[in-house]
Amino acid sequence: MYHVLMEISPYVEMTPNQQRVLIDASQAFEAYRQALAAWRRYEGGMTWKTVKGREYLVKVINRRGGTKSLGPRTAENERIFTEFIQGKATAKQRLDAATATLEELSGMCRGVRINRVPSVVTAILRKLDEFGLLEKRLMVIGTHALYGYEASAGVMLSAGLTGTTDVDFLWDARASVNLALLDADVAEAGVLAVLRKVDRSFEQSSRGGFRAVNSHGFFVDLVKQSPSPPWKVEKDRMADSDLTPAWLQQMKWLLASEKFQSVVIGADGEPAPMVAPDPRAFTVHKIWLSQQLDRDPLKKRRDILQAEAAAKIVREKFPHLRFDQEMLRGSPHEVRNLPAVQDLLRKS
Repeated sequence: MYHVLMEISPYVEMTPNQQRVLIDASQAFEAYRQALAAWRRYEGGMTWKTVKGREYLVKVINRRGGTKSLGPRTAENERIFTEFIQGKATAKQRLDAATATLEELSGMCRGVRINRVPSVVTAILRKLDEFGLLEKRLMVIGTHALYGYEASAGVMLSAGLTGTTDVDFLWDARASVNLALLDADVAEAGVLAVLRKVDRSFEQSSRGGFRAVNSHGFFVDLVKQSPSPPWKVEKDRMADSDLTPAWLQQMKWLLASEKFQSVVIGADGEPAPMVAPDPRAFTVHKIWLSQQLDRDPLKKRRDILQAEAAAKIVREKFPHLRFDQEMLRGSPHEVRNLPAVQDLLRKS
């Protein structure tokens, strides 16, 4: 059994009013995401173009200005053009309304003090989500995942557990996304390009490295599961000029765990989607980290505290989740047999 380091609860309950505002903000953000997706279907525009005295309907098909001819002017193409213009206007009205609602609720989030996550992190999460990379290829691991668990549980963890100046993303290299269809910059530089769309000061901390840092000293680390067997040839980065993920062991059970999705609130009050590992997998991973001989002693202590906090949230707020053998399926024997992990099973 691992020692309990916290003598008091690692979190406090949100007040009913705070929970209400969080629920409203989460719902408003989902409505905004849907409105934004609908609006993006009309990006690029549609127009008539005259070629050799004959009019053709032309649609812009990508952000680089590429076009596609839909054929000469006919009654059918006139109907398509009219429906496109009307649909675009409706989508714009819907997006404007959703944006106004979200802005109002963002102010309320600040007012009731549930604006928990560093704004740079929530901005990165929104931008990754915009390009379809957050859930399909990337998820948050490490300390910032705790914000997702606390938001879903309606609690607020102590600042000592969540404070950090970096965020870690785990890259699932098994998933395939055609970056060329998203954006020219993203096709060239992947995650690094997305970071620069949030803050132009983001740069690789070293050539070909796994870490990017901005002018304020905030770090973003990209990691992936090390190849198995070690000589297996795998794609080493998402795009040619992207960060090169650091290889870490024992990431497979995080990748295999069911994604935990929630909405978190940035320090600026703006919501963002959070995708993290199942909190049980997070707990076990933190326990395993705390047992590594080369781990910094101060980090080991924090690992245990974070594992205890996540385990407490699971037991008290997520009764549908259990620490059992099924949850551990796929994890290495060395992880399953750790005394602290066995202690989790006995307590469940």
